Amino acid sequence: MALFNPLQVKEINELIAEIAKVVKPKDEIGAHDKMLLSALLKTHDPKKKATYFKCKREYSDAIVTHFVKEKGIAKSRFHKNSQAYIFIVK
Repeated sequence: MALFNPLQVKEINELIAEIAKVVKPKDEIGAHDKMLLSALLKTHDPKKKATYFKCKREYSDAIVTHFVKEKGIAKSRFHKNSQAYIFIVK
């Protein structure tokens, strides 16, 4: 995992707090481009809806890893490294 300076840690923690308000134990989390993920979800499972959170590309892996390891949330099969959006699939 990358080392972050105190300002970056503060930004990451703010995003984690915002995402934690929405995420439930049976949800999936990942990082992906918003437009491509919307198309993928429509073709694979139209019933599932995604909630998106904008973040910096270098933070996406750290945030997803936090929720997978610390909170026990499943990582989505659509997850990609270093993306501009974090998504929660319900």
